[in-house]
Amino acid sequence: MMLHDSDRDVAPRAGYAAYPLVEGFPAKSSSHGAFGWSSLWLLDDGHRRVLVDAGQPAYIPLIHDGLARLGLAAADVTDVLLTHLHWDHVANFTMFPNATTWVGERELAWAAEQPAGTKFIPDLHVQELRRRREGVERIRAGAEIIPGIHAVASPGHTPHHLAFFTENTARPMLFAGDAVKNVYELTTLRADSSMDDEASTATIDRLRSLVKDTDGLLLPGHDVGLTLADGRPVRTHAPRATIGYFADGTGGEQDRSIG
Repeated sequence: MMLHDSDRDVAPRAGYAAYPLVEGFPAKSSSHGAFGWSSLWLLDDGHRRVLVDAGQPAYIPLIHDGLARLGLAAADVTDVLLTHLHWDHVANFTMFPNATTWVGERELAWAAEQPAGTKFIPDLHVQELRRRREGVERIRAGAEIIPGIHAVASPGHTPHHLAFFTENTARPMLFAGDAVKNVYELTTLRADSSMDDEASTATIDRLRSLVKDTDGLLLPGHDVGLTLADGRPVRTHAPRATIGYFADGTGGEQDRSIG
């Protein structure tokens, strides 16, 4: 989703303005590994600029471009909140020189215990988070991490996954990470990829109730924003992935975009 200077005109005057730097896309690939097309949102109250998750390495130019459209740079980000320690959500935390990275204490301990090569866990990033004595804060579920933003226990996808909830936006927002990856999961209460299916179902049900009770907006890990319409999860708009395909040696790039 493209962001423009006019977006600032509709931002709330109190609390956090919310901007999608990259909107997630609900797709998988069995032939080339996980797409890792995850969601990245920025919350900005004029003093703190809070990035929810850090994205995968291919997102680096997208992050720079998204921040530039808001008149910002990576150095302006003050906080990075990590929902969990899979590669597509943590990889770029090092690109924000002035930011504090907030990571679940139990999630970090669990990830550090996994052997090198464990599926989806980036060993070097986990080691770097453990090594740093400055700029990394370890958090627990139930805490107010920074003013107006609370960590919510959301286990299942990983054992100690965290979601982040704030009412200091124009509409309450729940950043679900991969506890809820897409509209299918919020609708069916079934997680496609989970280390604990029963825990995931309970988590999705609980997060869905929070959205219902607050008339909030749920931001899934790999989809556009979701709301409840008469109790039924619906997307705020259609997701889209722009894909160019070089089919042969003569025709050049062809548009094979989805959505």
